Amino acid sequence: MIFSDLLIIGTAVMLLLSILVIVLVIFQQKQVIQHKLVIRDKDLQLQKERLMAILQGQEQERKRIAEDLHDEVGAQLSVLKLNLNQLQPLLKTGNGETEQLKETKDFTDTIIQHLRFISQSLHPQALENLGLSKALDSFCNLMNKNKQVRIAFKDEGSPLHVDIEKALNIYRVVQELINNILKHAQATHIEITYRCSTNALVINVVDNGNGLLLRSLDNSRQKTGSLGLKNIESRLNVIGGTINYFPGIDSGTNAEIRVENYQSAEE
Repeated sequence: MIFSDLLIIGTAVMLLLSILVIVLVIFQQKQVIQHKLVIRDKDLQLQKERLMAILQGQEQERKRIAEDLHDEVGAQLSVLKLNLNQLQPLLKTGNGETEQLKETKDFTDTIIQHLRFISQSLHPQALENLGLSKALDSFCNLMNKNKQVRIAFKDEGSPLHVDIEKALNIYRVVQELINNILKHAQATHIEITYRCSTNALVINVVDNGNGLLLRSLDNSRQKTGSLGLKNIESRLNVIGGTINYFPGIDSGTNAEIRVENYQSAEE
């Protein structure tokens, strides 16, 4: 009887020890997994900070170049245009000098217009002064002057302020989308709809192209060298945004950008 009791007690003790060992192993594995998750989150955060630093450095360089173009080259072209205007009364008539002067003045105006477009593309001054919606509207107006494609901009949201860093990244994403449409979609019309609510900022970029943009985007995802799509997704990843692509109603593509928590932390 005593032996039987000892056997039961020993079995119970072994069972408890086994359970304890299993619990300790599970606990240790859980700690290992949690540690790996912490390391992964730190790595992701570090990568995000590095990417943000790279993007900020690029924007600072773009801003410097845009200011140099505006302050130096732009000023010199303005002086050139003024000098051309002063030459008008000195020209002889009848030998084509007036026509040549007019052609030169028109060519100078074209250069000044292109310079403004390049400067605006490098650093959208309206973004800092007027906000994201006005900056996108200004960008569309500049693109329409090139007559390569017609872009309509509609603001259907409330006038809520967008954090300047997030606004700049969203602006660049829309720019890159327009570039992709011009390269692949053969579109003649683009419509940008801007919706800003307390929950999220949503921007739809819809084109009337051939629909090949969706295929090119799928192919780009499989290529490591696709900088355009990579830049779009990297910028949105930095600000916690997403982008989804859908077929258009008749043809073309509908790209939807969505960013939550788009306002500054103090607002």
